[in-house]
Amino acid sequence: MDSTGKTTEPPQLSPQAASAAQISAVPGNDDILREILLRLDFPTCLVRAAAVSKRWLRHASDPAFLRRFRRLHPPRLLGFYLDTSNSWLRFIPLPQPPELAAVIRRGNFDFGRGAGHVSDCHNGRLIVYIDDRPGKTTVCRPLHPGRGATVLPLPQIPSVGHDGVDIFSHEFLFHDDGRDDMAISAAAVMRDLWQARVQLQDFQAGDWGQARNSDLIQLPGRWKRCEHSALLAHGKIYLICMSQYILGIDIQSLSMFSIKLPNGVEFEYDANIALSRAEGSGFCLVHVRRFQISAWRYTMDPSSTGNWELIDTVSLRQVFGPNADPTWSSQGADVRVAAVGDNADFVFLRIQKKVFYLHISSRTVEKVYELAQHESLFGIYPFMMVWPPTFPTLNGGHDNDE
Repeated sequence: MDSTGKTTEPPQLSPQAASAAQISAVPGNDDILREILLRLDFPTCLVRAAAVSKRWLRHASDPAFLRRFRRLHPPRLLGFYLDTSNSWLRFIPLPQPPELAAVIRRGNFDFGRGAGHVSDCHNGRLIVYIDDRPGKTTVCRPLHPGRGATVLPLPQIPSVGHDGVDIFSHEFLFHDDGRDDMAISAAAVMRDLWQARVQLQDFQAGDWGQARNSDLIQLPGRWKRCEHSALLAHGKIYLICMSQYILGIDIQSLSMFSIKLPNGVEFEYDANIALSRAEGSGFCLVHVRRFQISAWRYTMDPSSTGNWELIDTVSLRQVFGPNADPTWSSQGADVRVAAVGDNADFVFLRIQKKVFYLHISSRTVEKVYELAQHESLFGIYPFMMVWPPTFPTLNGGHDNDE
């Protein structure tokens, strides 16, 4: 109010000035900043945004924020590694937007001659058997070629024969907690047709730790091993090794248990069943019978018991429609599961000499490879973006907000 008793109105801002005032308030509003960061398409964009200041880094790297970001923008499939009888292990990139195509160009996906069998592929890393390197088994990081490859020493050879089981296989598996890219377990499974035990070693400080041995257990079904059947998820190893059961191993307690497959699901032949990691607990399973796919999730509780939940069913005849090869019916073609993505989001299928990528929820399918006349498929390994992203370390000179 002025000296004459009249009320003084605040000055009216022009539309341009009002808009500028609103925009200037955005960087200081944490809620708005988080919503803006959530709308970035890729983790690579999030990492660049985090380099603006310590405040932006604090929001971008907050675990609760990252959980929201992942739900909106799941890690992308960049391509897949292919192991066939005609060549060494090689990377097949899938079409990507420019942001991710640049990520692939900066990487080094070629492991050279001698690279073949892959023990595990997870979160931007592979455990690869490379014949021309000492130690043979190597951890490779294609997206971070500057870190180099790490050759794993040989783990302790298990003692066999004293308890009636003397056939064993070695599995090298990544842990899935994302905190240490060298968190690996070596599992040697000893068994005969009706019983099994396991020897575990954990890789720590550049070498294998003390070997730990489980008790011998009786199997509820006859051993029926298939290739690429081991999965380590949430502290447990799962093996497809029986017609109607999955064998489970708790890596901390070394207790072993069996999980009965869902009704109507049976391990009939190599590659009609495959496992993948699931968020939270447990694992996912994809089963194919003729031209029908079912995707399941098994939720595990601390007592190693749980329940099966049917996630989805897919009729391949409907998915392919008129694009289906007419010889599939006339020649009785087998459909084989070559690989499954985390949470059973996608599956790679081999039908005769063709390899297809099927995104389950969207029902989109595309041919990604065709085998030559006398070429055999040994393995397909999906290669995903790393999660969580690696954020920069900022010093005071980079901080514009604090």
